[in-house]
Amino acid sequence: MQCISVNFKNTPENIRNKFAFTNSEKELFISELNKLLKSAKCIILSTCNRCEIYIENPKNVFSILENLLKEKTKLSLSEIRKYARYYENKSAIEHIFKVTSGLESMIVGENEILSQVKQAYFDSLNNKRTSYELNTIFLSALSCAKKIKTETEISKSAISFATLTCNEIKKFIQENAISNPKLLIIGASGKTGSAIIQNLLNKKIKIKIYATQRIHNKTANYPKNIEIIDYNKRYEYLKQMDIVVSATKSPHYTMNYDDTISNTPSKKMLFIDLASPFDIDREISKITNCSLITIDYFKKIAKNNNIKKEKAVKTAVNIVNSELQKIYKNIIYHNALGKIKEKSKNYKNFSLETVLYFLKDKLDLSSFEKIINTINQEGNKTI
Repeated sequence: MQCISVNFKNTPENIRNKFAFTNSEKELFISELNKLLKSAKCIILSTCNRCEIYIENPKNVFSILENLLKEKTKLSLSEIRKYARYYENKSAIEHIFKVTSGLESMIVGENEILSQVKQAYFDSLNNKRTSYELNTIFLSALSCAKKIKTETEISKSAISFATLTCNEIKKFIQENAISNPKLLIIGASGKTGSAIIQNLLNKKIKIKIYATQRIHNKTANYPKNIEIIDYNKRYEYLKQMDIVVSATKSPHYTMNYDDTISNTPSKKMLFIDLASPFDIDREISKITNCSLITIDYFKKIAKNNNIKKEKAVKTAVNIVNSELQKIYKNIIYHNALGKIKEKSKNYKNFSLETVLYFLKDKLDLSSFEKIINTINQEGNKTI
């Protein structure tokens, strides 16, 4: 398995946005990939903090992926290589295990990444874009992540983007002594938006919440005290608002500069953009009395929180390493199964396959790998 990754650790937000995939863009990308690699087995993980493409192919596919990403992002190959990180074989497997377990997240131990990896995997599975190796690796990574969340404290006190957002909202209200604050949430039906609403309600922060909803989409269930407004009328309500939060998967701005500046009041306003690509036009931060917070703003806060989790992280890493040994042996065994069955024919009343399956669980990775390599190298000779 190979993986190409662009993530928050080494890529600024404005560049990460160019790599973000909508569902339709995933379909187009894989369609183009299939023209170059017939029936490519591929999983695309796209979140606000990372874009990663996992592919099972015997050849080196990085140059192919780079050129496809060049077409998508309109960046040069040198720019893509500046930000991209490349993983293959064991390093690729280790990477997805750590990503799924929240060890590679901006907020270590955050819960959302587990569901995002799961969704990305099942999207590919349902479209028949996975095979034995991808299935085995991703299912094992998901299982490992659940084990870590159960056996460690890594997620027990995880600070989510919803929590951080609510803290900033509360801080803004207090610092500006706003008596009857009003909040507009765009993308309230999504996971992040709904989590923010629930967090505000749980903390009993006194604030009037307005949520946008498109006319053709009236399936979302909001709490009774949330006022629903037509998305197309959001600018008409802007003059009443103190805070605007946007967290959608829209490919275009939900708040642009021109419509915002003509509808903002003279009072101070806070805009929070939790989307990738951007939801809120960055030029809005230049409007008098308007402040803008983005995902990258939370990096420092998340870093301090991550330091407190160091003990849990060490335990989680040990669990990952243990589970990796199992998955490596499973893949080695599966890849050698044809040769093992061929060898078994040389023995009467003896199953080499059964013996090796037993040894797989008893031996460490290095010892088991040596046995398998011996079988593969010996051809038709008797061991």
